[in-house]
Amino acid sequence: MRVMWRAFSVVGKVALVGTLVAGAGGCSAMSELSGAPRAGYQKDGTYVLSAQEQTLGCRDLRERQVSLQEQLQQLPSKAVQQMQELPNTVADAWGRLVGTPDQGVPALAAYNEAKAESAAVNQSLYEKGCGTSMETASVPSR
Repeated sequence: MRVMWRAFSVVGKVALVGTLVAGAGGCSAMSELSGAPRAGYQKDGTYVLSAQEQTLGCRDLRERQVSLQEQLQQLPSKAVQQMQELPNTVADAWGRLVGTPDQGVPALAAYNEAKAESAAVNQSLYEKGCGTSMETASVPSR
């Protein structure tokens, strides 16, 4: 009887750990399924500022905007270079063949993210009454 109880206890512990691991993974997936935006680059190509980024003042937002503009100027040449090179992995090759245009080209994906973040920072500058960045001056959309 004791042997059976110990075996059942071990199985129960393993099942409990498995349930906790699956539950923890499920929680992170729930935000994806709910459609609730999380901070960072979104699947629809937009960028949501984090709570910390939303508290930044005009000066810090402008500094971030300048940094993003530098990235946006450098990344196209890196993207062209990466597109001319052979893919490093099978996944990159497959992504280039059948995926979205930026799949398998890290610089192009980084460019798209920086562009989306730049638009979000520009929107925040506008909303805080700081004006808009000269480099990305456009009519803010809501």
